[in-house]
This record gives sequence, C-alpha cells and structure tokens, in this order.
Amino acid sequence: DSIHVVRLTFSQPHYWDTLIKRYEASHDINTNEIQEDAKPLIAIAQIDGIKIDSVGVKLKSNLSYTIPSNKKPLKIYFNAFVKGRSFDGLYRLNLSNEFPDPSMLRNTVAYKIYRDAGIMAPRTAFARVYINNKYKGLYVMIEQVDKAFFSNYQKQLGGELIKALAGYLFWFADDTASFHYNYEIKAKDSPEAWARLIALAKKINITPANVFYDSLKNLFDIDSYITVLAADIVFNNWDSYFFGQNYYIYRDSSENKYYYLPWDYNVSLNNYDVSGADYTILPGGANDDIFQLPLPSKIINNDTLKSKYLKEIFRINQHMSLDSLEPFILKMHKLIAPALKSDSGKITTMEQYEKSLTKRIAISEIDFEGLLSFIRYRHEQVSKMLKDSGVVYKDVDK
Repeated sequence: DSIHVVRLTFSQPHYWDTLIKRYEASHDINTNEIQEDAKPLIAIAQIDGIKIDSVGVKLKSNLSYTIPSNKKPLKIYFNAFVKGRSFDGLYRLNLSNEFPDPSMLRNTVAYKIYRDAGIMAPRTAFARVYINNKYKGLYVMIEQVDKAFFSNYQKQLGGELIKALAGYLFWFADDTASFHYNYEIKAKDSPEAWARLIALAKKINITPANVFYDSLKNLFDIDSYITVLAADIVFNNWDSYFFGQNYYIYRDSSENKYYYLPWDYNVSLNNYDVSGADYTILPGGANDDIFQLPLPSKIINNDTLKSKYLKEIFRINQHMSLDSLEPFILKMHKLIAPALKSDSGKITTMEQYEKSLTKRIAISEIDFEGLLSFIRYRHEQVSKMLKDSGVVYKDVDK
C-alpha cells in the first residue's frame, strides 16, 4: 500500500546510449553476435534505502519500449555480476512503464485476478524510479518469471523455461527451424530441451481432442491452462497466446511436467482487439480463429474439457466484478497519482489519467475503455453469454 523508491546509478558517461545500443543489438534478428552487446550494463541500485552494488540493467519489452519518451521499461539483474545473488528473494526485477495503458493498472489488476483465482502469476508493486538522481517516473515493479518465482509455488526449475516470441505450439513433420525462431529457452537451453519442446508440440497437435486430457495430463498441466484460456477470453486479451506471444512454458524437472504461465497484460481488460470486436466465449464470433489454434481447439472439442473451460469462464468472471475489484482499483488509482503527476515521461495528461477509469482514452492508436467501465460491462456481457449457452452455476471456486 505504499510506493517503493528505486535509484539506479551508472558511472558510465553515456550510459543511456549504451543501454539503447545493447537493446537494439539484442533485438536485431540479423546478427548472431549479440551475446556481448546484449549484456546488462553494470550499475549501483538502491531500493527503499538498501544499497546493492554491481547489479545489471537492461532496457526491455517491445510495445512498451516504443513509448514516445525516454521513460523506457527496465530490468534489473541482481545476479548479473555476483553469481547466485538475490534481493528480497528476487534474482531479477522488471520495471514496467505500462505504456500504452492510461490507467497504469491493467497488469496489476490482471495478475491480482489470477492470483485470487489460484493461478501462478507475478506479484506487482509501484515504484518511483530515479536514474543518476534524476526522477525517471512512476513504474510498476513486476516479479520475474524465473527460479525464484517458481520456488514460491514449490516448483522445481531444474527443467527449462521457455518464452514464446511468435509461437502457437503448432507442429509440422521434420520442422525444427520454426521452433528456434518462435521460442526462446530462457533457462536450461540444450538440444534435449528443444527436442522435448518439439515432442510436446507434436503430441498436442496429433492427439485427438476426445482423448486429449488422458493422453497429456501427465506431461502438460491442462487444468491451469484452461484457467488462463478462460481469463484471456474474459479479459479480451488478444496480445497473448492468441497472438503467439506473451506466455511462458516451463518444465518442472521433478515431475517432468510442463506448465503454462500468463505474461504481460498491459493492453488487456479493454474492448479492443485486432478484429475490433469483443471476444465470444464459444466459437462463432469474431474471434472464431482462436478456437482453431492447437490448445484451444483441443479444449473446445472435448466435451469434458469444454465444460471445465466454461466453468472457469464463470469463475474468472466472478473475480472480475466491480464488487471484487472497484475498492482495490480506486485505492491504487489514488495511491499512484502524486508520483505520476511529477512524472515528465508519462504519455497521458493528469486529466486523462483521472478519466482513465470511467472514460474512453485514445493512446498510441489504441482506444482504452475506462478500466472500471470495462469491468462493469464485460462482466455483464460474459454473464449473458454464459446464460445464452445454457450454462448456469452457483458460486464456484477451486
């Protein structure tokens, strides 16, 4: 319920140019010589008055990096130059500028809903960030999905952690090149890890829907994926698996089992998507193509899994109601306003910010419905879709 203070100090005279150069090198698909150029830049961090020498810092993200100011998103690596070191149980910490969300709250709210619903999701907080004693602005601190994150859920990261770059878990015979292009193994990269990922995709694609659960339940945690699928539909979250990105897959080495994890919700909770229409919970709407993708198609074409999915739609929709969220959202909105007011890198006016909960605001060619307004009408809309589909539940939770 308070705002943290993060101070980063660089000794290099042209540190910002170096950070940009290294970011561009790491995002250049035409070069293979990115390892040295993409290294974190050394700095001193001070977090709530606690000094940490020799941390690594990088610029991060894709869409939020395009913010039309120097308030770029950042990542702190506490173990970049001191092997094995953590800070407050974290090896890495994301500092998100939340661009282009005018409310600065969508990641925070989405992850809260996930955690309230019992799904592994990052914790968040707010921070005033200073670089070389100059106020950089208000950021959202987002927990990194890594070994420290999984340990909070009693999971083992002896296996690999995979991030989707542009992948839907399609599989085609004799294809390995697309996997190396569409995914990045962030931890435990090896030929065996790639072979296991390809084998997982193959099994997902070739297994008939009617035996999907029994065939994959020991290899892939289908139940938690169904909850994420339901949430992405309820949230209108097009910038997700539906777009081939913003999710992780990790293999718990003790179970030899893969888990699916949600990531990056700054353009969710909004009645905007690439088709211009709200998502329907079943095939037949503007988002019909979603249900043709490998994972959703197996869920929706299996009667038992479809029933579980609709129950999760109902459960997530319960968590995404004004009764559940409005007090929290109003409290966070008030909490961060002073830090945002003095933020010269913000891309909204304070008038826009004050209206961002109830009025439609256009930011960077995306129209954002008011956050509270969206929650109100989307909750009612999803409730009606469930009723129209013949699904009626009393209060349910796991």
